[in-house]
Amino acid sequence: MAPLRPQHEHPITIYDDANNTKYLCEGCMIPGSGKRYHCHDCNFNLHEHCGTCPPNLSSFMHPYHSLKLVERNHLRERFCNVCRDTIEGLSYRCELCEFDVHPLCTQLPETLRHALHKHPLRLLGSSEAGKCAVCSGECDASSWRYRCALCGFDIHMGCVPIQCEKKMTDRGIPMYVPPSLFPHHQQQYFGVYAYGNSSTPYWNPTPNYSPGPSNMQHYNYMPHPPLHLQHHCQGQAQTYFGGGIGQIMFELVKALVVGVMTNMIFGA
Repeated sequence: MAPLRPQHEHPITIYDDANNTKYLCEGCMIPGSGKRYHCHDCNFNLHEHCGTCPPNLSSFMHPYHSLKLVERNHLRERFCNVCRDTIEGLSYRCELCEFDVHPLCTQLPETLRHALHKHPLRLLGSSEAGKCAVCSGECDASSWRYRCALCGFDIHMGCVPIQCEKKMTDRGIPMYVPPSLFPHHQQQYFGVYAYGNSSTPYWNPTPNYSPGPSNMQHYNYMPHPPLHLQHHCQGQAQTYFGGGIGQIMFELVKALVVGVMTNMIFGA
């Protein structure tokens, strides 16, 4: 495998931090906590997935073309098409379609099951407007959310892990009861990230990436200004996870990819 950051002169090893200490990932520049790739000599840190993400990626989030791992272009501000936060470091990009996504966001599962709905939910971008079944906030037509297209059932990404009590109505239909307090979720690890189980990090992004001319078709992915999760969703997610949008997305990925919450069943 290619060496991790060839310009880094010290050994970088996996560090299982039992204290769950917060850190800033030097790859994507998004905060993280706990287990990571770490240099003990200079306090250099990488998310597990940023240390092992491949230089090219095929993803359901952009099925039209392969995505290329690139470093931030400081001449032009860009935003993640999935979480809508700014891109400050590494990202995956389709130059032809002007599609950008944080490596962290590519870890979100394509499908999952939720206690509030009988059908699998799929992570979708361009869709019709709807209302989140957890927080009752709006889901605008361009926002990514977990959705059952058959039933028109939507849940904000940030609202998926929020614990809710599953009760039944007098007709036997699951009913959502808003929790009075969002408990701290228990972080459980059940395997490796979606990139595989390699213990050796590799990272070889394209340096000094310069984008080509804008493509106006964008293959249904329209560029947009920063919009940090719908405010209903963001408020509840911040209460639950604690922190800004980057920390929220990091904890969200941990909860959805490697954790099984008490009120959810994940899978296809």
